[in-house]
Amino acid sequence: MNQLSVRSVRTGGNANPYRAKKAGERPQKRGVSWKEWAGLALVAMLVAASLSPLVLTWAGSWWMDEQKLAAVQHPARGVYVRLDEMPDYVWKAFVAIEDHRYMQHSGVDPYGLARAIWIDVQKGAYVQGGSTITMQLARNLFLTDDKTMGRKIKEIAIALQLETRYSKKELLELYLNAIYFGHGHYGIGEAARFYFGKPIAAKGEGASLTMGEAAILAALPKAPETYSPVRNWEKAKARQLVVLDRMAELHVIDQETLKQAKREQVVVKAGDQPRSAWKP
Repeated sequence: MNQLSVRSVRTGGNANPYRAKKAGERPQKRGVSWKEWAGLALVAMLVAASLSPLVLTWAGSWWMDEQKLAAVQHPARGVYVRLDEMPDYVWKAFVAIEDHRYMQHSGVDPYGLARAIWIDVQKGAYVQGGSTITMQLARNLFLTDDKTMGRKIKEIAIALQLETRYSKKELLELYLNAIYFGHGHYGIGEAARFYFGKPIAAKGEGASLTMGEAAILAALPKAPETYSPVRNWEKAKARQLVVLDRMAELHVIDQETLKQAKREQVVVKAGDQPRSAWKP
């Protein structure tokens, strides 16, 4: 992959400028059975396949909020991080665990979506969603977390529209700096400061984010509160190892780097307090 150049967005305080909800509060998810999810996803795929990609792409523009998009691209305040100022392994950790075919698909990964449905059917539960990084960005900025056919189709349409407007580098920029990282914090720059008390990349401010820390952050988009190293260190550590193993499997890092990252002593400093002194 080529070196990426990305902006970072800090939302200011704990407020999220993209959704109307209380700081630190995640949207309440309505329970959906695995049969419902599999059925909805299958119908969404069939509908999307039956419609012309051009029609879906056009429809995506109608479901986008230009003001929210502008707020991400031109933040009024907050930490501003460019991806070319951070170690490559930071953004590569997210791509590896969330969407390793990110550079190959056009916003929707039919193989990944079909695989997710198959796994959910086998497990008899909602285990994977099959959303690409672009689809996750569409959901985070413009949609709710409700698992309905209508929302899935909108997510696909908006993702296709976003892919026509921005390069892969720009979309990854928007994604990394708009997603939720738990505890009311949005954007990777704010997350790094909250969890580890440091910037993504050092500029006379001390050490930059390490490989182990980057893997902890990459573990969070799947379920920010569940894998929060503040609330549940054991689950966070287990998920971190999954991220690191995935990076090695995709040859993003070599085996020696993998061993070093797994041995790394990660210290969480939520609210500027060391993890050992933090009482969630």
